[in-house]
Amino acid sequence: AAAAAEPPARPRPRVETFRCVASGRNVLEGLALHRDVVTPAEEAELIAFVRGECARGRAGDLKKPTYLRAKGERSRGNARESLMYGGFFDFNRARPGKRGIVPPLPPPITRLVDKLVGDGLLPEAARPDSCIVNQYGAGDCIPPHTDHASYARPISTLSLLGEEPMLLGTKFRNLRPCAWAPVVGVSVPLPRRSLLVLDGASGDVAKHCVSACSAPRISVTLRKQPPPGWTPDVSELAGASSTEKSAKRKPLSGSA
Repeated sequence: AAAAAEPPARPRPRVETFRCVASGRNVLEGLALHRDVVTPAEEAELIAFVRGECARGRAGDLKKPTYLRAKGERSRGNARESLMYGGFFDFNRARPGKRGIVPPLPPPITRLVDKLVGDGLLPEAARPDSCIVNQYGAGDCIPPHTDHASYARPISTLSLLGEEPMLLGTKFRNLRPCAWAPVVGVSVPLPRRSLLVLDGASGDVAKHCVSACSAPRISVTLRKQPPPGWTPDVSELAGASSTEKSAKRKPLSGSA
């Protein structure tokens, strides 16, 4: 008798959620991966915009901190080009910086935000008003971190051009420079044109990182800034006393 035909493969869901339990808690609660949130034509428009802006930055037509790129010894594994719009993110202090020193969201990013909010992928109450674009080359990475608590949740990242995994969890093992593996966590492949949304515990408790990229990739990270009157906690200010710092410091959610 002829062998029975294999059942057709089930299509992968357009939206995926994730689970990783640590100390009785799902530290990936609120994490969602949405596929194909932009069309290939919309992706091409965004890629052309990013490449054009990075070219302007390399030519000196975009000034710091709108365009940033590490150089010299600091650039090993960190030579990605960064563009900032809407709000300045202080990479040195890993928190929001001074307002008004980068341009507002440009039209391609504004259209993207309108689409994501209009499609119900991001809430109107947390409509992003700031954006960091990273253009990665092969070998570039981002170490494990949690986004600053002053940014409204959710935080989201759109992946363009290439597919790389993002590692999310509370504990990571360092394999070699610019490469990590989750000890308590998961690896989530980010297909091109997908949106990863970090809300709940996935945005507040879990850390995330990208090991050395295998090929060029572009990410567009969208955040809603804290109110204009926001100031850093005293524990984050240079010169704060050790007593103030210990009183205000929150325990780390994990180690990397």
